[in-house]
Amino acid sequence: MQYGIEQNVLEAPYSLIVSILLSIGLINFGYLFLRFFLKNIISIEFKKNYIFFSPIVGIYTIIFPLYLVLIFELNFQFVIKIVSILLIFFSILGIFSIKKFFRIFDLRYNKKRIHIYLIIFLFFLLFLISASPITHADSLDYHFSGALSFINNGHFHKEIIPMQFNLVSIGEIIIALGLSLKAEQFGGIVQYLSLLSLVPFFIDKKNKSNFLILILICPITFFLVSSPKPQLLFCISTFLIFIFLIEKANKIKIDQLKIIFPITILILSINSLTKYSFLLSSFLMGSYLLSIMVKRKLFIYSITSILIIFSITFLPNWLFRYENFNTGFFDLLKSPLPINIYGYENLHYFLSTGNIKILGVFFPLSVGEFSTSFGPLLILLPFMLNKNLGKYRLPFLILLLFIIIVYIFGSNLPRFFYEGYLWLIYLVTKNLEQKSFSFKIFSKLIYLQVIIIIPIYLFFIINIFPGSLNQEVKEIVMKKNSYGYELAQWTNKNLDEDDILLTTHRSISLYNNLTLSTIFTQFINIDDPKSIIYFDKLKSNKINKILFLGERLDKGIFKNCLGKELFYQKDVGRYVGRNPFNRKESYDSWIYEFKYNKLPKCLFRKF
Repeated sequence: MQYGIEQNVLEAPYSLIVSILLSIGLINFGYLFLRFFLKNIISIEFKKNYIFFSPIVGIYTIIFPLYLVLIFELNFQFVIKIVSILLIFFSILGIFSIKKFFRIFDLRYNKKRIHIYLIIFLFFLLFLISASPITHADSLDYHFSGALSFINNGHFHKEIIPMQFNLVSIGEIIIALGLSLKAEQFGGIVQYLSLLSLVPFFIDKKNKSNFLILILICPITFFLVSSPKPQLLFCISTFLIFIFLIEKANKIKIDQLKIIFPITILILSINSLTKYSFLLSSFLMGSYLLSIMVKRKLFIYSITSILIIFSITFLPNWLFRYENFNTGFFDLLKSPLPINIYGYENLHYFLSTGNIKILGVFFPLSVGEFSTSFGPLLILLPFMLNKNLGKYRLPFLILLLFIIIVYIFGSNLPRFFYEGYLWLIYLVTKNLEQKSFSFKIFSKLIYLQVIIIIPIYLFFIINIFPGSLNQEVKEIVMKKNSYGYELAQWTNKNLDEDDILLTTHRSISLYNNLTLSTIFTQFINIDDPKSIIYFDKLKSNKINKILFLGERLDKGIFKNCLGKELFYQKDVGRYVGRNPFNRKESYDSWIYEFKYNKLPKCLFRKF
């Protein structure tokens, strides 16, 4: 079993090439499936601009059966390899069909359509950002490692450590799909491709196109595209369902609605299992759709469909968590984590509490927090609405409810408003007061924000994307932009193949050995007898090496569990990140023998 990024991805540029081939295959597969489904299953005309929905259709069609294979432990490694090879086959079939995307745009030069060129340029920049090497901290911590664990173990995480691995969900299947062929960038490119689904709703008129530009230059869009973190794709799918409910659900035939209803509930269920925060939007969209079904006298059919979908999505997941963590029903509803186990309730509290700073939603509060805000133009959106909102009262009510609940009960990160951000933009385009002073200001300021954002995108691309084209350049990129990369390289050189490492550094996917993190120590009190389960787990894993880093050596609670110092390196690396304004001073590192057989008696208590 091989661990770490270096041992599980191809060298540049081959990893990028395979990632692009997989993405083309996904597009072509989604296109063929969607065309067949619309024409032959629900008898709807397939329009040419529906090709923009191909990536998102393709990925949902793939990840649901892969989820079932994973949750029931049905040789996931073999199945995902077959699926990835089939995508390569579809890419060969459809490699020349990518031009269909560009046929949708009228590219004949016209001053009135110059914004189309701007949109294409922004999409191109975002593609380069998504196709860059993984440098994001969360991705290097548990997103990548969790996806690799799927392939190595064939099931969801069953252990209490690393704690963050119990945040890994369906979304990491996308990353695993790329890793099955050692393609690092596929997960990020798939997140990017979901943005294409926005094109049909905003491209027909210049006024609407301005709002598409607004989304593409939103700092949070940049953040979500720059990482394989499974969030953007699922935000976009909820957005598509939101539009369907507003525009189509009340108009389509009963037979068509009977087919679409369970599919929509299935998508919302997948979203909820992907990230706990999607439970709110899924509940709101599901309730909206159910009310439409009730109006059309399909209540019994709806409840039956919901129960069936529940039995193949949530129920297996809940049974898995009950079997492995003994998590009860109410705790299952409260958190995606096994909060019945000591320490996890503290982790859940850490992740889900905190106050969102209202000003930070509109403006970055510091240069280092650029990608955490929506930008100042968000302020103008509500003032562009006309007074004829009667047709959209319910969607606006849902939007308002979403904002209030996220603000009161959600995380302290503005990006969790992103779904509502998309909903608001769409409602503004449907109720736009073009003569309003706010819209006139917006139409001018949007290009000012473009002028500010494009250099930032280019800076990211120039500094990070070349790492996807050349292996030597990638090493330079990772050293400059990935916190802990130099530390991990030094550690990998000094460990034997059979060493098992405990590290105080979070980016465990950078290490070539089986590695566990000390993060759990932040959420437990070692004086509490219930904490013994964590140290028993370290003991059962036979941890024999421990890594420390910092400006000075702090052995912490493991002070008396150490053997001799094996390796020391001064200034082994620097506190770096993708944002150059977040870079700090250098740090040292130490590797010690770890006497796991002395646990838990050797733990150091200050009092």
